[in-house]
Amino acid sequence: MEVKFEIKSYHIDIYHKGKYFGYVVRNNPDREIMGYSGRIKKVLKNDFIFKNKKIKAGSVVITECVPICGKLIGTMKDKIKMLSNSRVIYNY
Repeated sequence: MEVKFEIKSYHIDIYHKGKYFGYVVRNNPDREIMGYSGRIKKVLKNDFIFKNKKIKAGSVVITECVPICGKLIGTMKDKIKMLSNSRVIYNY
C-alpha cells in the first residue's frame, strides 16, 4: 500500500509586487496543479486585507495553492518504512 498524508485544508498564498503578502485558508482547492508550478496571476475584484495590510481592488497578485497535510495514512509498517527512507544521509 502506498502511504499518503491526510489533507486537512488548502492554503492560498498571496504574493504582491514579488513579496509574500498573506494567505487564505480554504476547504477545497481552487486549481488542479498545486505548489509553485500552479501559480496564477489574478486581478483583485475587492480590497484584500490581511493583518492590517491592504491591497487595493484592481491590483495584480500571484496566488499559489498548497495543501495543509495532517497525519500519515497507512499501516504502521508502511509508515515506518516511509519515514526511515526519508532521511537525508550526509557524508562528511
